[in-house]
Amino acid sequence: MAKTSFGKKLQQIRKSKNLTQAALAEKADVNEKHISKIETGVYFPTYSTLSKVLQALDLNVEDVGLDLAQVQTNDNPYYIKSLQILNGAKNEQEYEYYYGILNQAKKGIEIINYGLEN
Repeated sequence: MAKTSFGKKLQQIRKSKNLTQAALAEKADVNEKHISKIETGVYFPTYSTLSKVLQALDLNVEDVGLDLAQVQTNDNPYYIKSLQILNGAKNEQEYEYYYGILNQAKKGIEIINYGLEN
């Protein structure tokens, strides 16, 4: 799915829930400009932003028509797998568990990368 078609789908969903960009941004705890840039296809959201927006809309990646195998991003190479893991959670407790494990893994990767750079 192209950035613009994802953005348009997100915009349709947001409007169907009677939310303005500002209201969604506040609910997702992201900058309103991020929502605008995502909806217009200027960029694809980072893992963190996508997660917050989907949670604010009470959606998962399939609800917005994302084919995780086709998502192209400049984020960490584990981006897609992380989304798949989080999206596979069956309840809030499982989601929180996976989220914690993924955050620990991310910190480990950052430590390794820091060590390789120095």
